[in-house]
Amino acid sequence: MFRKIDQNISVFESNYYAAKHAFILNSGLEASACAAAFIGRDEPVSIEALKNAKKIINSNTGIFSTLGRGNARQVLAATLCMSEDPRIAMDTIKRIHKGLDKKFFNSDYLVLAATVIFKNVHPSEYNLVIDRTRKIYKLQRVEHPLLTNREDIVNCVLMATGNESPEVISQRAEDNFQALKKYYFLKNKIQFLSCVMSLSDGKPEENAAKISRTHQALKRAGVRISSEAFSLIAAIALLARDEDLEAIATNIADVSNRLRKNRGLGALGAGKRIRNLLASAIVMDAYSRENTGRIKESAISAIMTAIIAAEIAAIVAASAAASSAAASSS
Repeated sequence: MFRKIDQNISVFESNYYAAKHAFILNSGLEASACAAAFIGRDEPVSIEALKNAKKIINSNTGIFSTLGRGNARQVLAATLCMSEDPRIAMDTIKRIHKGLDKKFFNSDYLVLAATVIFKNVHPSEYNLVIDRTRKIYKLQRVEHPLLTNREDIVNCVLMATGNESPEVISQRAEDNFQALKKYYFLKNKIQFLSCVMSLSDGKPEENAAKISRTHQALKRAGVRISSEAFSLIAAIALLARDEDLEAIATNIADVSNRLRKNRGLGALGAGKRIRNLLASAIVMDAYSRENTGRIKESAISAIMTAIIAAEIAAIVAASAAASSAAASSS
């Protein structure tokens, strides 16, 4: 496991710097989102491959398209690089994105949702998963109209990739939501956790208790997870055995500190908030290869990549809005 952690760190660092060179104006945040999509790969990506992906995106999207110009374009570029034929992959993702756009308001989250579907769903089931995603989203809105918004679309996609009907998976999420209220007061946190935990068929009370134990272990190790990324705690809880929680949390804290030496990931760059997310993905990829089935590992990997990308996209969007507001008032 430790050898794989070291390899994941080395590959991440190479991909992080490749992303910064391929996208000249990349911040540490954006480069992190791109490099995070490759976590688990054994070899780093080349700058040339990322530049080629960038050209393909630019030639296939309009100036106002979030698919090519939004805060999730780095993840799209990474997804193209991991494909055998980036141009065919781009065409396919465009088609998936168009299908999602008919069901939801356009946003960066639809780009992330499209990449998750592309990487985890058989082509013959793209439309089925898109329809299931919309049904699950609507059911979530019925239960929690004030909580459910476009930030939940990625989680709804992950819920839709399973075999359960939208009604069954949504009810499972609601049962987990009610059980989690024993441990958490902020309902937006509970929503993030319950959606991911719906991928487990365990008893809601046991799921909620496991999430709480996981969260406490992370806290004891000094690993703070922001509320917008709480889904990550559920992902770790789904993968980790109880007896491994303390070691996992300690390893995540260690990896986060090791990542700090990279320019752009320190306190003045992406910061510890993002490093903790990246470290969680790096450690859990190594852990899952030894301790879980590949199907489950693949699903959790998709969750972690989506969470990291969504968190970074939200931060970048908020920073852009703040800068715009400051400029308009000066």
